[in-house]
Amino acid sequence: MRSKESLKKQVLKAIDDQADAIVAIGDSVWKNPESGYREVKTGKLAVKTLRGLGLATRDGLALTGARADLDSGRPGPVLALLGEMDALVIPSHPEADPVTGAAHACGHNTHIAGMLGAAMGLVKADAANDLAGKIAFITAPAEECIELDYRTKLIADGKIEFLGGKQQLIAEGVFDDVDLAAMIHVGCYNLPQFNGFVMKDITFHGKACHAASPGNGVNAMHAATLAINAIGLLRETFSGDATIRVHGIITDGGKAANIIPDTVRLEYQVRTNDLKKLNELSDRVDWALRGAAIALGAKVEINTLPGYLPMIESPAMTKLYHDAIKRHAPEAILPTPQFSGGSSDMGDVSQIVPAIHGGVPGCSGTGHGIDYKISDPVNACVGAAKILAMMAIDMLYGKATAAKDIMKEKDTKMSINDYLARLRSFAAHNTYGRDN
Repeated sequence: MRSKESLKKQVLKAIDDQADAIVAIGDSVWKNPESGYREVKTGKLAVKTLRGLGLATRDGLALTGARADLDSGRPGPVLALLGEMDALVIPSHPEADPVTGAAHACGHNTHIAGMLGAAMGLVKADAANDLAGKIAFITAPAEECIELDYRTKLIADGKIEFLGGKQQLIAEGVFDDVDLAAMIHVGCYNLPQFNGFVMKDITFHGKACHAASPGNGVNAMHAATLAINAIGLLRETFSGDATIRVHGIITDGGKAANIIPDTVRLEYQVRTNDLKKLNELSDRVDWALRGAAIALGAKVEINTLPGYLPMIESPAMTKLYHDAIKRHAPEAILPTPQFSGGSSDMGDVSQIVPAIHGGVPGCSGTGHGIDYKISDPVNACVGAAKILAMMAIDMLYGKATAAKDIMKEKDTKMSINDYLARLRSFAAHNTYGRDN
């Protein structure tokens, strides 16, 4: 058996030898952006890469995802290394797809490249000979919770159950044997403490009439406007809790200015960092929606969908992440867990196994903005591959002693059955007000 240090050097060399190919994967995905549950080209490229390494690969998971295992042949834990694939829909981005408006304005093209790069290095250096257990390379679709109409149609058609790709992978049994999980997000060296959230698909119903005689109708836009203002006024009561975020858009505001709109749709996300608080906050938003409908004689339908659960970073995996950073970038300031107002379905994974959602520099501009770009593709893709691979070796080397110690954190986690039951408990469909 090689020493751990010798193994690391050989894996790092193998990654460096494949650096051009790893960066090319990230560039190819950047140039072919696909939003969640539509990652057909990206999914095929990932599967081709994994199978090209000689790894038996299951595809079609959560529609476009896949899993390939590097099996040491010795008993031990299963470590999942994840790579996200999906793009945002941001048509004004200069490199957006001209047809779909998709653009990788969150850098997921580097996430999948980094995970595949880790697989390349570990396989080509024959790392499995010196490890115990398995490494599961998982390509994850649909991290961005967008295109609600499309995803609810997939749910109605029985193709998925959940909005998030990692949630759907869990529901399909892909994580049944997983003991630990790690991924790297481009941005900076960080450990974000993500919020959980629920989605609300809201429809106000009124009564159409000529806008010159508004008394003959019930204005659904006015009811929606009152609700938006009520939620805005509620924000004052959230001021003592910096984790709360409530934000939304109008997705249908009527069809003609001379007709009182009888149907108006809103889409809202309700976020906070604790499941009990999330239930309470969801109810308070519903009260505002209900009150606005009743006040103006309208009706409101509130379809609440489970979003993502809060992120719980593994303290022991954080130490290994720090060690990997120190090796890769000795001058870097080591990150500590910090609150993020955003959310990720990696939070769901962290609810069932010890997990980490680390970061690596390599982008510039505004996240989810039109000026976002990958400014250092080598660090964003190859650097991420190196950090993931070093963490995998630290956890599974020899008899996987480090991984087994980390697995003690599972005592504080939900079982997959409990997790799924908890997630499903957020789903609700309620109607308030009167028919017109």
